[in-house]
Amino acid sequence: MKKSVVAAGVVVALGVCWLGSAWYTGKQIEPKVADFVSSFNQASKAKSSKMGMTLSYKDFSSGLLSSHFQVVLTFEHGVEASGIKAGQNIAFNVDVDHGPFPLSSLAKGHFGPAMAAMNVSLVNGEMTKPLFDASKGHSPIDANIRASYDKSIATQVVVAPASYSDTKTTFSFDGGEFNVSGENSLLTDAQINGQLKNIVISQDSNDVKIYSDSMTVTSTGHKVDENITVGQADVSLNNIRVNANGKDLVQINAFTGTTALALSSDKKHINYTQEYGIKDLIREKQNLGSGKFALVLENLDPVALRELFTNYNAELSKAIVANPALGEDEDAMGEVSLKLLTKYIANIQKSEPVIKLPISWKNDKGEMTGNVNIAIADPAKAKFTAGSLTESVDQNVKTITANIMLPLDVITYTAKQVKLAEGKDDAAAQKQAEKEVKNATMLGKMMDVISVDDKAAKLDFEYQQGKVVFNGKEMTAEEFMARGGRFLQ
Repeated sequence: MKKSVVAAGVVVALGVCWLGSAWYTGKQIEPKVADFVSSFNQASKAKSSKMGMTLSYKDFSSGLLSSHFQVVLTFEHGVEASGIKAGQNIAFNVDVDHGPFPLSSLAKGHFGPAMAAMNVSLVNGEMTKPLFDASKGHSPIDANIRASYDKSIATQVVVAPASYSDTKTTFSFDGGEFNVSGENSLLTDAQINGQLKNIVISQDSNDVKIYSDSMTVTSTGHKVDENITVGQADVSLNNIRVNANGKDLVQINAFTGTTALALSSDKKHINYTQEYGIKDLIREKQNLGSGKFALVLENLDPVALRELFTNYNAELSKAIVANPALGEDEDAMGEVSLKLLTKYIANIQKSEPVIKLPISWKNDKGEMTGNVNIAIADPAKAKFTAGSLTESVDQNVKTITANIMLPLDVITYTAKQVKLAEGKDDAAAQKQAEKEVKNATMLGKMMDVISVDDKAAKLDFEYQQGKVVFNGKEMTAEEFMARGGRFLQ
């Protein structure tokens, strides 16, 4: 009897604590929402956004165990170039279960205490109707957020099955799920991982379709200071089939993309990497190998970079609004873009960044590689000879290096795999591959474009202030240009 009374007392005490904490949490929600809205609007106003984004909330109601309200993001000025009209908005329904043991968390098997659990869903409105149409009337995304007392936040984003189409391309998938975790408001630290399932990409202009079992996403981010956020994002399309008229043309184990931002050695600048990869390119059951291509930008000034993107996008949008026909003329658009980049690129050059373009392809025999490195100069500090052929180059570039390494057995094996995929037998494929590689390397050597030994074909180039070293031979830029002119005659 005594034990049962004690047990009942404990249950009652826990119930009182639960209800009391839930009531307290509920009382804190609206002030917190109001503070967040105010902070967002102040920041948006300080940035003088062309869209004039304003955040608000409405229809707040609170009970003992839960609260409900709507968050509305309004584009006060609109963006004509993007089809956003002034005054249009996007709204979200927010349902909050109060802590310390939110009911929705308990239902999902999370038994630890939490400050609150929230469900956020998109509201079907003028701007979001196309998204609801694509997902057949369902909310395209629903987010379940769990805020802990240690200020960590865990979010589960459920993506509904959908089919999105424009005038040329259709992109469809069977739904997916993404998990986001981090500290505070996720603005300083965040980790994301998840996937979309059974993706199909097709174009209306032909019968080619791309199928993928899944698209996986992994991302980490960390805000170092007001201007710098570092981290890495990885996206992978897995088990890809490219199909034309019902027949598979090629298969790819994975197509990957990686974007990374990291601090440079001086801790003031950033290094940016964008890398794409193909893992196991298969044609007619023949594995042609795997490869990577990357763009690396080192020693970038984050403030100058942000100013470039902000001003470039703003002025390009303004130009399109003033002349809508510009969007249909690629040449004219290219001229406008080039002028804007030239206008703002000088600030980027002040930190003298380095551009790197590495590329590789490998198979069972080894790896082919190519690298181009360009060290950018600050025109204010550059050394150059006035009136020289290379004056304009030397004002903007310190050095250029390029090298290509093609092991003969690797390129021969690659050529053989292509021949096998075309239906040749092993002996014929080997013979033809050897012949093609021999002819190509002989031609390259005869034209003095590459150097060849019994193991590899190579190309090496280095440029610095009017001087060139090409495949080990030093010459002036004029002499190098004269060599190139011979090939064009």
